[in-house]
Amino acid sequence: MKFAKYLTKGDRGIWGIVLFLSFISIVEVYSAAGLSKLFDHLIFIGIGYVGIVFLSNINFRVFSKLSLYGYYFAIITLVAALVSYFFFDTSTDGAGRWVKIGDNIKFQPSEYTKVLLIVYVAALIEKYKDTLQSKETFKKLLISIAIPCGLILPQNFSTAAMLFLCCFTMLFLGKVSKKYMRLLTIIGLLALAVGGLFIVKSSNNSKSSSSLEINDNDIFRNDTWGKRITNWLNYDPKDNTQENIARRAVATGGLWIRPGNTIQGRMLNESHNDFIYAVIIEELGTFIGIFILLLYSVLFYRCIIIANKCKNIFCALTVSGLGLIIYLQALINMGVAVGYLPVTGQTLPFVSYGGSSFLFFSCFAIGIIQSISKTTRKQEQLEKEPTNVETEITDSINQNTEQ
Repeated sequence: MKFAKYLTKGDRGIWGIVLFLSFISIVEVYSAAGLSKLFDHLIFIGIGYVGIVFLSNINFRVFSKLSLYGYYFAIITLVAALVSYFFFDTSTDGAGRWVKIGDNIKFQPSEYTKVLLIVYVAALIEKYKDTLQSKETFKKLLISIAIPCGLILPQNFSTAAMLFLCCFTMLFLGKVSKKYMRLLTIIGLLALAVGGLFIVKSSNNSKSSSSLEINDNDIFRNDTWGKRITNWLNYDPKDNTQENIARRAVATGGLWIRPGNTIQGRMLNESHNDFIYAVIIEELGTFIGIFILLLYSVLFYRCIIIANKCKNIFCALTVSGLGLIIYLQALINMGVAVGYLPVTGQTLPFVSYGGSSFLFFSCFAIGIIQSISKTTRKQEQLEKEPTNVETEITDSINQNTEQ
């Protein structure tokens, strides 16, 4: 029993949600991709849970102290991913998101960058908490955020936008100068408008085709973005695009669980990864799909509760940022699967087939959240102990008086 408590330090509600989502992932990866992928996925799950337990037993101050080194590591590997794509062509599916070592080892730097940048920004806000109203501090924070987001942007627009939004929220929660936050909001909206026009122009120039697999040679994947927007806006049920097949899977899913009902899902190229939510609804039904959405909402809510209990600004912002990015990524993945959003390539945390996203993002983030939750619970216990001691002393005095 003590050993079990050691393994599940932190918020037990979050542990329960993560365990349930992992169980669903085992069932659906098998349904979508068979035994070969399932075996690899089980290995990823095992390694991931060891990582969560390990990180949850590390003092949160270690993350704060090492955040600068993690930030530099993220920058270096992001640059390496772009260089390998443009000069050595070692990327996958035409996207410069990967760093490849040898023939078998490859990983996406953007996945752990999401965690490392959030931790680093939280550490910076704590470091400069007394000068957050100054222009110089705002510049330092903005540059620190802009560099990794800018390196991710050319080949992964959705991740860069999502990460920037989370960091922006952290600046707001950290009470950075409202004047500069308004300025940043205006700049962000202008950049979004320009980017939207750029993508729309590309979508208008893109050729009519049902395939989403486009290999760009430009620094920005504007042709791919344009094609995805075109397919989403000009929806034709007769086309056999990936998003259309996902919509059919959702439409044929029904309300209740029907084991072995995965038909449309097996036609998806990324059924075990980007479109696994469609496979879940097709086989397990709409109610389970809604239940999974609620689980991510509860997970985010648990993170908010932990953040509110934190006595330290670094802890509060780290938990808030990590909880938010997990929730946003889940919403984006589910939105794509049901046709509410164009294809983005975002995985479903703890459910999609394991790899860089499962290990370096989902497990890494939850491990840090649980470490902070453990510290918060200890602080609450310490605050209660003096009260108990005072009660014992009072009772002892009363007893002596009566005697």
